Amino acid sequence: METTTSHHSGTLICQSCGMPMAGAELQGTDREGKKTDEYCVYCYESGEFKQPETTMEVMADLCAGFMVEEGMDEAEARRILADSLPRLKRWSTVTEI
Repeated sequence: METTTSHHSGTLICQSCGMPMAGAELQGTDREGKKTDEYCVYCYESGEFKQPETTMEVMADLCAGFMVEEGMDEAEARRILADSLPRLKRWSTVTEI
């Protein structure tokens, strides 16, 4: 599925937070405990979202914090998230961030 990989590297992208999943250790698990290509270990475990009530806005705040810790400017991080999160599977039915 095209939405689960980045276009440049072929790396799986979490369809909840947008984090690249460069290795299997970062992939979440389905109900049977098998790795899923759609969601990361931080968002999804045993076939369920770890924070099912999270909104896209809360996810953007959380992700922006991590991106700033990694050295990105906060305004740039928020711009990237505002553009990318609505395109992810988990948020594709949500209309605003």
